[in-house]
Amino acid sequence: MLSVVILRLLLSPSGVIDRVAFTAGVVLLAALAVGGHHAMQGWSGPYGLGSFAFAAAIAWSAICLSRKRLHDFGWSGLVIPAFLGLYLLAVAIAIFVLDRGALASWQQALATFGLFSGPMVGWLIALAIIPGNGLGSSARMSW
Repeated sequence: MLSVVILRLLLSPSGVIDRVAFTAGVVLLAALAVGGHHAMQGWSGPYGLGSFAFAAAIAWSAICLSRKRLHDFGWSGLVIPAFLGLYLLAVAIAIFVLDRGALASWQQALATFGLFSGPMVGWLIALAIIPGNGLGSSARMSW
């Protein structure tokens, strides 16, 4: 029974979830991503079909979690591609704007880490802390 609930949480885009379910889903997804990454080493190269399928499954789960959480706010799931488009645009522009020669190696690593992971971490934190519309428990359990 619990496995069905977890699968529905991570793989179904329909429904609404609150902050607690979203946070639990993100922690579970992160654990699955790290564990799956380590389990797949040696099975498939970094550019193999297995790696692509694994990354696609993790991305799909993240989209499902985000969409359900956005619907708890009363927002459209179209916010996700809008965010991703702006994120990719910012990264593409930053590649040409950052002067890699001006930064020391640790500074460059920190700036690169912040550039690539900062918006995504901010997205997850925002979705985890913004209160929803307070839908009833029957609507919340629809996921």
